[in-house]
Amino acid sequence: MSNHGVQRGDIEVNKLIAFFLFMMLSIGILLGIMAGGGGIVTTDLTNNVTADQDYLPVISTSDFYTQDFVIIGTEKIYYTSFNDTAFLSCTRAYGSTTAAAHPAGGRVYTPSAAAMNNAVGFNIVAIQDDWGWASFIAVPILFIVATLPHIIKDGANLITGDLAIIMWFYYAMVGAFIITLAWTVFVGRRVG
Repeated sequence: MSNHGVQRGDIEVNKLIAFFLFMMLSIGILLGIMAGGGGIVTTDLTNNVTADQDYLPVISTSDFYTQDFVIIGTEKIYYTSFNDTAFLSCTRAYGSTTAAAHPAGGRVYTPSAAAMNNAVGFNIVAIQDDWGWASFIAVPILFIVATLPHIIKDGANLITGDLAIIMWFYYAMVGAFIITLAWTVFVGRRVG
């Protein structure tokens, strides 16, 4: 009699994938905190902003993500690009908030610049809000085009020093995760 259920080897591979993913995310958060990540990123408006304006002139966009949302007063504003002193292509009244005029000097901040987002190099919640169900496709693609370069660039700063062992362990977890996932996808599952 053949077994059409889940094979024991499949369960073990799934446990390995879950373990490596958990370790990657946990160590990534730790690395984000060690690199100064986490907390709220803020800046201030340099000019008055009308309720229908699609750009926000600010002092600096340093430390903000390329695509994210910001909050001014009680309004959430989603932006898809920026330059050194302005958020561009803004969607006003994001997330069921109300568009409003804001005075120069108004505080612009993002509460979502947490260690997890710093660990992966993009704002996961903003992608889910913007893409909806398609985020299941977007997040793996962003992992390849944003997270891996982010890990390599920011991780290079942590390879030396007293806490270098954490970075090397992180690279080992990333490598093990990729190998395990590739093994599962390309070698395939046993057919009972």
